[in-house]
Amino acid sequence: MKKSWIAVVLLVVAVVGGGTYLWVKENPPMEIGMIGQNEDGTSVLVEVTNHGFREAKVVRVTVNNNDAPEKVKMQVSNLLKGYVIIDDIGDQLPIEVSLQNLEDVSIKAGPTNSEQLESLDAGTATKDDTLYAVHVFHDEAVSRVMVEYQYFGMTFHETVEVPF
Repeated sequence: MKKSWIAVVLLVVAVVGGGTYLWVKENPPMEIGMIGQNEDGTSVLVEVTNHGFREAKVVRVTVNNNDAPEKVKMQVSNLLKGYVIIDDIGDQLPIEVSLQNLEDVSIKAGPTNSEQLESLDAGTATKDDTLYAVHVFHDEAVSRVMVEYQYFGMTFHETVEVPF
């Protein structure tokens, strides 16, 4: 009798785990939002929003034809302050906006881009509503940004074409 209960529990765990895996694979949690760039296209900002149910982490960013960007940072801000496009990492940022190393930032689960905008429009946004954006700096114009991130033990890729 005890062995049959163990088999049932293992079967339930396998079904639930497999179903969760398939659902997450078919519904990646990362959403790309605003894309911005400086005048010559060498500094590009790509907003990333995690609408999953746990943290996500950007682990790798490449540009154009899978090139490593000269520099890449995660810009962290809040919904009231917004983002700032700068030409170089050394440029001055406003208070409450920071550039951090990718490995130091976990993107918290939260609302979608459209839900954030609705909150801003409704006047219910606060400084606690955190925004995240991958900010790449390159020695030539950037036409494409590829973001690799991990979520729930899985790796996902998002590719963004940068309009000029």
